[in-house]
Amino acid sequence: MIWFLVFLIGFGILLVFIELLILPGFGAAGVPGCFLVLIGLGVAWWKFGFQTAMTYGGITLVVVIPLAIIGLSIMRSTPAGNAFILRTTQEKSEGFHAPPSELISLVGKSGKALTPLRPAGAALISGHRVDIVTQGEFVPAETEIEVIFVEGSRVVVRSLQ
Repeated sequence: MIWFLVFLIGFGILLVFIELLILPGFGAAGVPGCFLVLIGLGVAWWKFGFQTAMTYGGITLVVVIPLAIIGLSIMRSTPAGNAFILRTTQEKSEGFHAPPSELISLVGKSGKALTPLRPAGAALISGHRVDIVTQGEFVPAETEIEVIFVEGSRVVVRSLQ
C-alpha cells in the first residue's frame, strides 16, 4: 500500500513538473498532478499518520525532482521531445528587416478606402489593395485618402475630405 502511495505522489509531482516545464498554462497536467499529490498524502496521513505521510512525501519529492530533471533533459534529444521544442532561431547577422519597398513607395499617394476605417481597414492605392490604419479617426468607405507615412508594415493614412 505504501508503495502505491509513493507512486501516486511521485506521478503527481512529475505531472506538475511537466506542466511547468513543457506545457503552457496551468491545467492540463498540473491540476491532476496536484490532486494526485494531495490524494496520496491524504491517504497516507489517514492510514499511517501525519509523521509517516510527511516522511514518505518528502522522500518522494527529493527522489522525483532529480529524476524528473534528468528525464526531461534526456527527452529533449528524442523525436517526441523535439515536437515540443522550438528549434528555429534568428541570427544577429540577419538584422532588422525593413518594410517592403512597395509600402515605402506609397507615401504621398492617394487612393480610396474600400472598407470603413475604424481606424483600420483596407484601401485601393495605385491599383493595389493595402491594409491601412488612420491616426484614430473614423473614415467611411469610398472616401479619398492619402498615405501620410509608413512605419514598418503599418501604412498610416488621412482623409482628403
